[in-house]
Amino acid sequence: MSSRQFFAVFFGGAIGALSRWGILELLPTITHWPWQIVLINISGSAALGVMVGLFTRSRDSLLFLAVGGGFCAAFTTFSSFTVEIASTIKTQEYFDAVSFLTASIVGGFAAYQMGKHVGNPNKAAL
Repeated sequence: MSSRQFFAVFFGGAIGALSRWGILELLPTITHWPWQIVLINISGSAALGVMVGLFTRSRDSLLFLAVGGGFCAAFTTFSSFTVEIASTIKTQEYFDAVSFLTASIVGGFAAYQMGKHVGNPNKAAL
Protein backbone atom coordinates (compact mmCIF):
# COMPACT_ATOMS: atom_id res chain seq x y z
CA MET A 1 0.00 0.00 0.00
CA SER A 2 1.41 3.36 -1.00
CA SER A 3 1.40 6.36 1.31
CA ARG A 4 -1.28 8.02 -0.85
CA GLN A 5 -3.54 4.98 -0.47
CA PHE A 6 -2.87 4.88 3.27
CA PHE A 7 -3.79 8.53 3.71
CA ALA A 8 -6.90 8.14 1.54
CA VAL A 9 -8.16 5.37 3.86
CA PHE A 10 -7.01 7.29 6.94
CA PHE A 11 -8.78 10.54 6.07
CA GLY A 12 -11.88 8.77 4.79
CA GLY A 13 -11.99 6.83 8.05
CA ALA A 14 -11.60 9.96 10.15
CA ILE A 15 -14.49 11.63 8.33
CA GLY A 16 -16.61 8.47 8.63
CA ALA A 17 -16.00 8.13 12.37
CA LEU A 18 -16.74 11.81 12.99
CA SER A 19 -19.89 11.56 10.87
CA ARG A 20 -21.10 8.56 12.86
CA TRP A 21 -20.42 10.33 16.14
CA GLY A 22 -22.19 13.49 14.94
CA ILE A 23 -25.26 11.62 13.75
CA LEU A 24 -25.47 9.64 17.00
CA GLU A 25 -25.28 12.91 18.92
CA LEU A 26 -28.04 14.49 16.81
CA LEU A 27 -30.50 11.59 16.75
CA PRO A 28 -32.79 11.34 19.75
CA THR A 29 -32.99 8.26 21.93
CA ILE A 30 -36.68 7.36 21.76
CA THR A 31 -36.51 3.78 23.00
CA HIS A 32 -33.80 1.47 24.23
CA TRP A 33 -33.88 -0.36 20.86
CA PRO A 34 -30.78 0.94 18.97
CA TRP A 35 -32.51 2.22 15.84
CA GLN A 36 -29.78 4.84 15.37
CA ILE A 37 -27.14 2.13 14.94
CA VAL A 38 -29.37 0.26 12.48
CA LEU A 39 -29.90 3.47 10.49
CA ILE A 40 -26.17 4.20 10.36
CA ASN A 41 -25.23 0.64 9.41
CA ILE A 42 -27.88 0.41 6.70
CA SER A 43 -27.01 3.79 5.18
CA GLY A 44 -23.30 2.93 5.30
CA SER A 45 -24.03 -0.39 3.59
CA ALA A 46 -25.95 1.44 0.87
CA ALA A 47 -23.06 3.90 0.38
CA LEU A 48 -20.59 1.02 0.12
CA GLY A 49 -22.84 -0.68 -2.42
CA VAL A 50 -22.90 2.48 -4.55
CA MET A 51 -19.11 2.67 -4.40
CA VAL A 52 -18.71 -1.01 -5.37
CA GLY A 53 -21.13 -0.47 -8.25
CA LEU A 54 -19.33 2.63 -9.46
CA PHE A 55 -15.86 1.19 -9.13
CA THR A 56 -16.50 -2.30 -10.51
CA ARG A 57 -13.14 -2.44 -12.26
CA SER A 58 -10.92 0.07 -10.50
CA ARG A 59 -11.19 -0.57 -6.78
CA ASP A 60 -7.65 0.60 -6.17
CA SER A 61 -8.49 4.24 -6.95
CA LEU A 62 -7.94 6.73 -4.15
CA LEU A 63 -11.60 7.75 -4.12
CA PHE A 64 -12.77 4.15 -3.69
CA LEU A 65 -10.25 3.57 -0.92
CA ALA A 66 -11.20 6.81 0.85
CA VAL A 67 -14.95 6.27 0.65
CA GLY A 68 -15.22 2.48 0.67
CA GLY A 69 -12.31 1.40 2.84
CA GLY A 70 -12.16 4.55 4.95
CA PHE A 71 -15.46 6.38 5.31
CA CYS A 72 -17.90 3.46 5.07
CA ALA A 73 -15.78 1.21 7.27
CA ALA A 74 -15.52 3.81 10.04
CA PHE A 75 -19.07 5.14 9.61
CA THR A 76 -20.68 1.74 10.11
CA THR A 77 -20.09 0.27 13.49
CA PHE A 78 -19.77 -3.45 14.01
CA SER A 79 -18.49 -2.97 17.55
CA SER A 80 -21.60 -1.05 18.66
CA PHE A 81 -23.72 -3.61 16.85
CA THR A 82 -22.08 -6.39 18.85
CA VAL A 83 -22.28 -4.55 22.18
CA GLU A 84 -25.98 -3.79 21.70
CA ILE A 85 -26.77 -7.43 20.94
CA ALA A 86 -24.72 -8.64 23.91
CA SER A 87 -26.42 -6.10 26.20
CA THR A 88 -29.92 -7.15 25.17
CA ILE A 89 -29.06 -10.82 25.61
CA LYS A 90 -27.55 -10.12 29.04
CA THR A 91 -30.75 -8.37 30.14
CA GLN A 92 -32.81 -11.20 28.61
CA GLU A 93 -34.45 -8.95 26.03
CA TYR A 94 -34.32 -11.67 23.43
CA PHE A 95 -36.86 -10.16 21.06
CA ASP A 96 -34.85 -6.92 20.94
CA ALA A 97 -31.64 -8.87 20.32
CA VAL A 98 -33.11 -10.94 17.49
CA SER A 99 -34.96 -8.02 15.90
CA PHE A 100 -31.84 -5.82 16.03
CA LEU A 101 -29.69 -8.60 14.58
CA THR A 102 -32.20 -9.34 11.83
CA ALA A 103 -32.85 -5.69 10.94
CA SER A 104 -29.13 -4.98 10.81
CA ILE A 105 -28.12 -7.96 8.69
CA VAL A 106 -31.11 -8.13 6.34
CA GLY A 107 -31.40 -4.34 6.07
CA GLY A 108 -27.67 -3.90 5.54
CA PHE A 109 -27.50 -6.58 2.86
CA ALA A 110 -30.57 -5.23 1.04
CA ALA A 111 -29.23 -1.66 1.22
CA TYR A 112 -25.85 -2.81 -0.11
CA GLN A 113 -27.49 -4.62 -3.03
CA MET A 114 -29.69 -1.63 -3.88
CA GLY A 115 -26.72 0.71 -3.64
CA LYS A 116 -24.66 -1.56 -5.87
CA HIS A 117 -27.44 -1.53 -8.46
CA VAL A 118 -27.70 2.27 -8.26
CA GLY A 119 -23.93 2.57 -8.69
CA ASN A 120 -23.90 0.24 -11.69
CA PRO A 121 -27.42 -0.11 -13.15
CA ASN A 122 -26.15 -2.10 -16.15
CA LYS A 123 -25.21 -5.09 -13.97
CA ALA A 124 -27.50 -7.36 -11.99
CA ALA A 125 -27.80 -6.40 -8.30
CA LEU A 126 -26.34 -9.72 -7.10
